[in-house]
Amino acid sequence: IGSGELPPELEEGMIGMKKGSLRRIELPSTVVYSARKAGTLPLPSEKNKDGKRRYENLFKTDATLLFEVLVTRIK
Repeated sequence: IGSGELPPELEEGMIGMKKGSLRRIELPSTVVYSARKAGTLPLPSEKNKDGKRRYENLFKTDATLLFEVLVTRIK
């Protein structure tokens, strides 16, 4: 959080989380498209074929994204 690598709206939703907490954060399509253009949208890993397929199909429809964030470590 705060590094600028993630969309600000996603970072805002993560503020206040503690280790072991789980939160679902929904980003509307306007935020998703601007984050994609800025290069701050998290991408699925190369090993996650299903995630890559869903990511590629995301921009063919309404691009609302639901992130499920689990905090495993805090620096």
